[in-house]
Amino acid sequence: MAERVGSRAMTFGAGGARSRRIERDEAADASRFFARIAYAVLGLGAPVGVVIHPLALFVIFPIGVALILMSAILEGPAGLIDRVLRAFRIPAFVALVAGLGWAMLSVLWTPYPVSAAQHALKLALLIAATLLAVAAPRDNARATDLYLFPIGVVFGMATMATMGLAHILTGAVDQAGLASGAVALAVLLFPALGGLTARGRNGYARLLLILALVFAYIDGYAPLTVALFAGYLALSFAISDMRRTARELAWGAAAVVLLSPLIPAIAPTVSAWIFHAKLASLPPPYAPLSVAADIFTHHKLRLITGHGFETVSRGVRAAILPPRTPTALAFTVWYELGVIGALVAATGLWFAFRDIGNAPARLAPYMAAGLTAVVALAFLNVDFNDMTAMTLIAVAVIATDVAARSQYRTTRPSAAILANL
Repeated sequence: MAERVGSRAMTFGAGGARSRRIERDEAADASRFFARIAYAVLGLGAPVGVVIHPLALFVIFPIGVALILMSAILEGPAGLIDRVLRAFRIPAFVALVAGLGWAMLSVLWTPYPVSAAQHALKLALLIAATLLAVAAPRDNARATDLYLFPIGVVFGMATMATMGLAHILTGAVDQAGLASGAVALAVLLFPALGGLTARGRNGYARLLLILALVFAYIDGYAPLTVALFAGYLALSFAISDMRRTARELAWGAAAVVLLSPLIPAIAPTVSAWIFHAKLASLPPPYAPLSVAADIFTHHKLRLITGHGFETVSRGVRAAILPPRTPTALAFTVWYELGVIGALVAATGLWFAFRDIGNAPARLAPYMAAGLTAVVALAFLNVDFNDMTAMTLIAVAVIATDVAARSQYRTTRPSAAILANL
């Protein structure tokens, strides 16, 4: 009788363990399913949606982040707090938070406090959502999830080509959608290339690289061409010597940010020497430099603290600033946040480029190229104020995280090796 009861208890115990194992397997399958859908939404939806409708990206991004968090909850959120707090030990992220804090503090003296507070809140939510999307997953990323981002870049180029052809046939031109798509290509290309290279798909990476270069030449959008050229240049140097390239890019980017006001300061003199004309009388992009020179020399004391967050965009709309006022992020940082904001930005870029040297060897050159392309866009006439470019950068960060978490095994072991094992 005792043996029968004991065997029945062992049967029940084995059945309970089996049921718990089945529940864990089902939760893991559901977690992988939600992660796959999330990366499909971000990887495929972001580069396509930003071309089709200006608000599509702001619907796609929160859906993708929410699905990533649901996947992490099903997987088990153990260690999430530690992974989130780990980001605050990264100097570049600390500089980013410090810059956001200074922007929030400038609400006290900006002429547009309500608009500035709203914009700062949007940036804070974007940073928090990106941090959670990067810190939530625990397992390695699967190859299928990784390939969604390069496919999305190709889909984005195809969407831009289709829309451009439709515009030629119908005569209706949507320059905003095509410009946003070009920015998406410049921002998302190098993380996609890094993911392909991390999986050993070097042939596909080269093909995508050539395809993007040809598309940029046909598209003719100057910021896209300049950003891709800067990224290609950084990539070529980084592949040969990553440590030295990261160090030189760190110092170069920091110096360019800090010395950028010298460009409009000396531009009138250079214009008189070379063109024998005033800077304001020249065609773009020289005329905005004239406006920047007048603004910088008119309010020298305000260069220390800046005029306050959101001053440039709102000032142009209210006709307080000239309509040709530059919208480049580098000018905006100097004018709105002053020397303090520029120092924080330069410090963050220095740490970001320096730390790329410690990234995985296959991925590091493409991370350097991607960050270089973003820095190039910051000095061009690309509007970072409408949050589109910032959200695309957040998608690029998530794509880079997926590439870093991917399994670097690119070939299956042969049957002979398995037999020897």
